Amino acid sequence: MNRKKRIRLGVFKYTCCAGCEFQLIFFQKKILEIFENLEIIYFRMGESGGGEEGPFDLVLIDGAITEAWQADQLKKVRQAAKFLLPIGSCAVNGGIPAIKNSTSELEMEKRVYQQIQPLHSMKAHPVDDYVKVDGYIKGCPMGEKDLVEAVTSLLLGKRANFINYSVCVECKLKGNLCLLIADKLPCMGPVTNAGCGALCPSYGRACYACWGPMEDANSRALAWQFEKMGLEPDDIFRKFTQYASNKLEFRKGAQLYGSTT
Repeated sequence: MNRKKRIRLGVFKYTCCAGCEFQLIFFQKKILEIFENLEIIYFRMGESGGGEEGPFDLVLIDGAITEAWQADQLKKVRQAAKFLLPIGSCAVNGGIPAIKNSTSELEMEKRVYQQIQPLHSMKAHPVDDYVKVDGYIKGCPMGEKDLVEAVTSLLLGKRANFINYSVCVECKLKGNLCLLIADKLPCMGPVTNAGCGALCPSYGRACYACWGPMEDANSRALAWQFEKMGLEPDDIFRKFTQYASNKLEFRKGAQLYGSTT
């Protein structure tokens, strides 16, 4: 890509807390030299609207898909974008919104709303259930390192190299004792994609798996280990559905102790 040409960026938000968009605004101040190469075409939270149709060089999608209009718009955006990346656990894995997927949609609507007639919700899905994506910027909220890698790779015309190893590797690099072995804590680090810098384990807290599963995660083995440690089936099920119930790697662990349908 011509380095003199500014990248046309679109940022779209669906069902989420918008934390990744706040993170994007925060990163913009820290890594200004990268964002100076971006022309923001559409970013409602950043008060850049009106360019919803594109075309875009890069589109970032924040949030899970929980309504039909979101899926329809996402498909149109995909057609207008050269590169499309989901940002954060909701867009990448279904995230917190996907916790509801183990309950019927009607029952969930009745729990939350007094009037359900106007609702048109559906189970939460990650972005790649509907369109082809060009990589994943994981995290809850998204990680700075992967975002920088994505944008700089686009500027340089090279393939992005995203982190693909477990949180355990980051713990080893930081010299942390293994909480799963040493302290018998139900840590999700062995199956969770790294990128957070082992934030929770570094402070003595077991990993919550908010970055979602790493590739080829052996979730069944970790679930069995949790059972040996005395965790109740419901607790084990929640461990694997709190942030990424849609992903096969975590469903393998969750399905041993509950339903993910």
